Amino acid sequence: MRLWLIALIGLVASPAAGQDAVGTRIAQSAAAAERLQGPLDGTWSLIDSQGRTLFIFQIGDPPTSGEALACAWRAPDGALGLGNCRWQGARLTLKFANAGDKRAVLHVTHSGVWRGQLLGHGSARAVTLRRG
Repeated sequence: MRLWLIALIGLVASPAAGQDAVGTRIAQSAAAAERLQGPLDGTWSLIDSQGRTLFIFQIGDPPTSGEALACAWRAPDGALGLGNCRWQGARLTLKFANAGDKRAVLHVTHSGVWRGQLLGHGSARAVTLRRG
């Protein structure tokens, strides 16, 4: 009887079972933390019509609507700076601090894709904003 009880306890409290429980708890905690952020929170790539990455944005989107977005940008050449990002309805404007008059003006499509133009220095370029 004692040997059977020890074997049963070993199955219930096996390291694999403990790791699975910890993994599940970590996944639940990560999902809860994600729910505390707005939908634009995270890393985004601004790409041109040929698929080239022009800038990477890190956007901090608080969960409460009406709060200001926080954002910073990085160019493929290593240049970086802060941004002034505004989201109003279906329009997102990303302004580049310390980069003259450069800004991206984007509109969300029905499929959820952000498309628009990169404006600055008297020119306009078609761009898309993608997560990641």
